[in-house]
Amino acid sequence: MIKNSFKFIFLSLLGLVFFLVPFEIGGESSIMISHIIDFITENIFNAFILFTQISAWIVLLGTIIFLFYTSKNKYVNSVFKASPLNVILRIVGSFLYLMVINKWFLQTGVGSIIIDPGTGGTMAGEEGLLTTLYITFLVGLLALPLLTHFGIVEFLGVILGPVMEKVFKVPGFSTIDAIASFVGDGTIGIVVTDNQYQRGYYSRREAYVISTSFSVVGIAFAAAVAQELGFSSIFPIFYGSILVVTLILAFITARLPRKKFPAAYYQGKEPKTAETPEGKSKFKHAYESAIEQAESSTVGGALKEAVKNIINIYVSFLPIIMAVGTVSLIIAEYTPFFDIISAPLFYVYDWIGFSSEVASQMAPASLAGFADMYLPALFITDVSSEAARFFIGVLAFTQLVFMSETGMILIKTKIGLNFWDIVKVFIFRTVISIPILMGITYGLSLIGVISF
Repeated sequence: MIKNSFKFIFLSLLGLVFFLVPFEIGGESSIMISHIIDFITENIFNAFILFTQISAWIVLLGTIIFLFYTSKNKYVNSVFKASPLNVILRIVGSFLYLMVINKWFLQTGVGSIIIDPGTGGTMAGEEGLLTTLYITFLVGLLALPLLTHFGIVEFLGVILGPVMEKVFKVPGFSTIDAIASFVGDGTIGIVVTDNQYQRGYYSRREAYVISTSFSVVGIAFAAAVAQELGFSSIFPIFYGSILVVTLILAFITARLPRKKFPAAYYQGKEPKTAETPEGKSKFKHAYESAIEQAESSTVGGALKEAVKNIINIYVSFLPIIMAVGTVSLIIAEYTPFFDIISAPLFYVYDWIGFSSEVASQMAPASLAGFADMYLPALFITDVSSEAARFFIGVLAFTQLVFMSETGMILIKTKIGLNFWDIVKVFIFRTVISIPILMGITYGLSLIGVISF
């Protein structure tokens, strides 16, 4: 009991400190993950770039090979086999990454466009987004089990369960889905919610609210964006703003009429109810739940799972970001597409008080997140206004759905969302987030946290 209590308290506290508490090292105040990124880029950068190139080659060749080959190992198959669309994106993304790093075809017209510092050069290379992500996911996902495996999720789930029922009109079960998304990954939350819906824990309406309101990209991903936008020193404020806006949107979403998503249970299953232990206080039950989780987890097992998650991210996520990001930046750089579809937002931001130049960059960034949630950061990373970078960085998370990942997964669930439902969710969350975020941004600028 004492051993498990120590695991819960010490390891969970260590995780909270690692991800949320800024430390000053070398005159710079940032969360620990950012200091590690700085150490790698300043001391072993060339070796790490070589490692990323090897990873890209493995993904490129492995994806092609597994089009014609099936391993006897189920895990290996799950890593390399994918849908036709993901196969294309993995191959294209891996090739583009290698192309930019090694400057292949630089002298050709297409090659020069792809390797341009404003397109592929923004994605890969010494200061490219992918370089930051490779490091961040390696370090962040290794440390993430401190938050997910040793009881803090269960402890908060029991404590916050009644709040979920009263404020968001969803069962207390959903607390685990939500927290798993916040500290882990939004796709995990969606998969868990879909599974619980099919088992009778949620009605269709409840599953819709949970999956479209709480499945936010997790803290490790947020740390990567904060690093890219220059907000590592105020990461708790950056992530806290994401949580605040997300919870407000969840409160509103829970009260909207949704005829397509009635309060019916999957295939007529009997709804499950949470059992409240008799003779126990809420805190005691929360603590015992946390201890039980800590007892069931080992450091070795958590580390093994973390390594698998890193492999999955390196194989199935980063190449897609490279492919979608590079193509989108080429479209943004060489066509007026994003400017045209985002024209109304330019006038909104200009009216709010941003300069015309900054507003013209914020507008397309506000809609680019529908393709991939990292694109807004790419569009806005060079803007001098801290307020603009903060606003767009947080907005990219509160929009929640992006077609390179969460949007596609939502469509594949049994909850019943289609592409147009995803579009509606994106538009709704964008429209409601903007005024809330402006209030937060102005408030932070008034107290000197960020500047316009």
